[in-house]
Amino acid sequence: MSADPSIASVPAFLAADTSVPLLRATVGDLLDRAIAAAPERVALIAIDSDGTERSWTYVALRHDARQLAAALLSSFEPGDRVATLAASSAEILHLYLGAALAGITLVTLNPASKAGEVEYMLRQCDARGVILDRRFRGVDHEALLSEVRLRLDALSTVVWTDEWDAFLATGRDHSALPTVDPDTPALILFTSGTTGKAKGAVLTHNSIVNNAFFGSARYQLPDGAVWLSPLPLFHVGGSVTATLACISRVGTQVLMSGFDADRTLAALHTLRVNIMLSVPTMLVAMLQSPRLDEVDLSALEIVVTGATVVAPELVRQVAARMNVETMVMFGQTETGGAVTLTRRHDPIDRVTETIGAPIAHTDCKIIDTATGLTVLRGVRGEICVRSPCLMREYFAMPEMTADTIDTDGWVHTGDLGLMRDDGYLQITGRMKDMIIRGGENVYPREIEDVLAEHPAVAQAAVYGVPDERYGEQVAVALTIQPGAHVEVAELTEFVGARLSRHKVPLHWRIVDEFPMNASGKIQKFVLLEQFEQFRRAQ
Repeated sequence: MSADPSIASVPAFLAADTSVPLLRATVGDLLDRAIAAAPERVALIAIDSDGTERSWTYVALRHDARQLAAALLSSFEPGDRVATLAASSAEILHLYLGAALAGITLVTLNPASKAGEVEYMLRQCDARGVILDRRFRGVDHEALLSEVRLRLDALSTVVWTDEWDAFLATGRDHSALPTVDPDTPALILFTSGTTGKAKGAVLTHNSIVNNAFFGSARYQLPDGAVWLSPLPLFHVGGSVTATLACISRVGTQVLMSGFDADRTLAALHTLRVNIMLSVPTMLVAMLQSPRLDEVDLSALEIVVTGATVVAPELVRQVAARMNVETMVMFGQTETGGAVTLTRRHDPIDRVTETIGAPIAHTDCKIIDTATGLTVLRGVRGEICVRSPCLMREYFAMPEMTADTIDTDGWVHTGDLGLMRDDGYLQITGRMKDMIIRGGENVYPREIEDVLAEHPAVAQAAVYGVPDERYGEQVAVALTIQPGAHVEVAELTEFVGARLSRHKVPLHWRIVDEFPMNASGKIQKFVLLEQFEQFRRAQ
């Protein structure tokens, strides 16, 4: 790609904005800071799966977190790693805070994981304990744990969430908890695994507190705003970008046990929510809900979305149907959460075409994937990030860590993009997603954006499949809007009228739903496996 001549001499590098000093703080310090500001403000409203609402003030939240910390310290020592395998709930949020107060590293696992995945992750992080639900969406955790436990020598303690009160009763006096160093690990979050085996990113207290604080500053909301996040707590979006960010702004967090479009719309309406964090698939479901036209969203100021490709047409629909401002975020587990965000009242082209500009204390550059040198603005390359919020390492994976964080402290995100002349970044695809068809580079994002403009298409996922003649061919799986009907020939013509011939998908699949991880990312490697199984069966 050639650079815009007007910016051809400007390097694609942005130095960090350090005008606001870094915090040196633990998660406990962040909670104390909120209590000092507004002790009796409602900190948490938890909506359980049966619709029951429970609430805690900031003082009550800290009390329950300290009680949880004492219970943890009856079975574990500061520095131990304890895993979770449970749905989002008030109790699990208390566990997040309690583990932080106890100096224990919490390892968050997707509760939908299967036995082999759970065994791998518990062994990989050398977990001494696990706290889990009996069942999660049809997964029998009792049977799962029976299958793997004997092969996990380090695992000494199991706590079931339906025995929560008994577990709390094991706690000693919580008036004297350990002093926690901000540089010690707070979380190990396993990466999404959209392209293969998961890795445990080690995040310190200092990294996640600063990411939450500086990321949330971009929203320009007053302290005390009402936040809603249907993102799972085991993901960096739910734990850092939502929960800790809300606490950093002394807000009220509405915590849902899981995502349901109608229940989310009802909560936005009744609780007068000011900001919602979501992934695009959630927004698509809400836009398709018949309840959308029945609820009052006048209190809602911002919808923040990201975690995967955000189609420009989706941003336009959210603005038109929900009458709310959309902000787009880019981040990774490895970066401690947010990296870039658009700004309030940005022009529509910035919101629909970019992932925003870096948050405070974040250096950003675009490099040539072959040479590693910084390219010019307007030229495509790999996005690299450096900040105090980065993960310390992949736990017990030094080679993987070295592949991701270079000797100068830059995280190589694996995302392809460019830096515009206004300092905003554009995502053009994933390095591993890039399709090379007959020597031509094809970026799935470009095709997905075009398909999102078709009125019959709800969502599209473009990926490469092996081809004897061209090396790779373009394939696409897509879901259709409710009540719509469309033929492949029509879609082929639609894309062909807008993109070069080599970018038009050869293989099409219309699916009822996508294989996704819990953070809302489409697992394209699963789509490829499904495609190859179908081809072998023919």
